Amino acid sequence: MSALIIPSYIRSAWDRRCLLRLLDSAEKQSLPFERIYLVDDASPLGYEVPHKNVDWIKLNSNGGPARARNEGVARALASGIEDVLFTDHDCILHPEWNRNMSTFLGRGVFEAVGGMTYPWGKTLLDKYHEVNGTLAGKWLLPDRKELWYMPSLNFGMKSFAAEEFPFDERFPTAAGEDVDVCLRLRSKYRIGFCPEAVLWHDFGYRSSVTGFLRFLRLFKKYKSSSATLYEGHTVLMWDASESIYPGNMHEPHL
Repeated sequence: MSALIIPSYIRSAWDRRCLLRLLDSAEKQSLPFERIYLVDDASPLGYEVPHKNVDWIKLNSNGGPARARNEGVARALASGIEDVLFTDHDCILHPEWNRNMSTFLGRGVFEAVGGMTYPWGKTLLDKYHEVNGTLAGKWLLPDRKELWYMPSLNFGMKSFAAEEFPFDERFPTAAGEDVDVCLRLRSKYRIGFCPEAVLWHDFGYRSSVTGFLRFLRLFKKYKSSSATLYEGHTVLMWDASESIYPGNMHEPHL
């Protein structure tokens, strides 16, 4: 059994459209989720969820996506869920995503998994993210079957691992908290790479020109998480015995 956990902070009509599009793709999975937990992080913009099979959890105050995910994990664990899967409101799931993530975790080789993420848009900025591997997992060489870390928009854990390694709620935004949880998790468990688990992320660029400020703000947000990340991990670079490959940039589109 698997549960999908979606932290949401809806500030605009675009955010709302993205969320409904994600929930549509979640409903169209070839293997249905046992539970879908939509954790609203005190969104400033009201919205409705016309999907019947969604547990809509509304938090009273904004605490960031790490706290929202932890709330979803707590609900999933209380329901006896085996696999806890994560994505973001601005993603679109391939119809086989849940099946591939759950099958991968069900083999019992890895305790966590990351999939393949592609940009949804077609601008030059989206192409940069694809080549750069901005939201791709970082491989461990030489086999490229294990991940150093995986962004939480395309990530999953066995329930026992999720219970043991919650997201650090000191991270106030969606930046750095996924690297942190993966680094802590890898002290005991392994994160596998499942290239068949495909989803798309919408960066929201209308064009390469008008989207440039949005592009800059994204990397500024990632930079802002560095202090908290370094505080929790005195050695952020990989161990000398391990090598990493910066993303999944050379994989073909499916």
